[in-house]
Amino acid sequence: MRIPLILLALLVLLLLLLFRSISSQDDLAPGFTADASRSGSVQDRDATSSGTEEVRVSAPRPISPERFAQPFAQNAVQLERIAPRQPLTPPKPKAPKRTLLYRPDVSAPGLITYERGQVQLAGITVLDPLETCTDETGDNWPCGIIARTAFRNFLRGRALSCIVPEGSWDEPVVSQCFVGTQDPAAWLVSQGWARTVSGSGYLKMEQSARQNQKGVFGSDPRKTRGTQY
Repeated sequence: MRIPLILLALLVLLLLLLFRSISSQDDLAPGFTADASRSGSVQDRDATSSGTEEVRVSAPRPISPERFAQPFAQNAVQLERIAPRQPLTPPKPKAPKRTLLYRPDVSAPGLITYERGQVQLAGITVLDPLETCTDETGDNWPCGIIARTAFRNFLRGRALSCIVPEGSWDEPVVSQCFVGTQDPAAWLVSQGWARTVSGSGYLKMEQSARQNQKGVFGSDPRKTRGTQY
């Protein structure tokens, strides 16, 4: 009796499995095929008048290079390079290059001699070392030599920064020079050891030197200061 009961239980189990399989197939929508599910195509469900749904499989969308061309690929023209426009603001002129001149040899107050040539300070009239001046009492004194000595004491062998040509030159080069941040031409005029030229910026310095009777506008400094020149 035990063996038939086991067989009966197995038979009932098989019937249950068969019933579940049939029920799962009935749940599928009408018209749905396995080929459509495996194709990966786009599927649309449309409702019919009978209330059932019909699966419609749409065709794949074609992709062609003509539909995805680069911008302006059609009717493209050859590009032409044009000249660049002028800058809105004019470029600033480059400052002239300055040259340091070492070991100055003072030939006159405002005239310096180097191995490459001579440099004359701009904006002033160089005083001749042989020139003599007359003071208020009528005495003559060697203002040219004293002015040259005073200029030598001012430089003390320091280098001058001037604008000079490359290499060497024959004629004296007129240039505005500096000793560090000092203007040696301005110093000569302010001390009365040089006269200004027209258009220079040293006119007020010369007027002040005249009023204060400095340098060539005064008397022999050796009488008042006891300086040996």
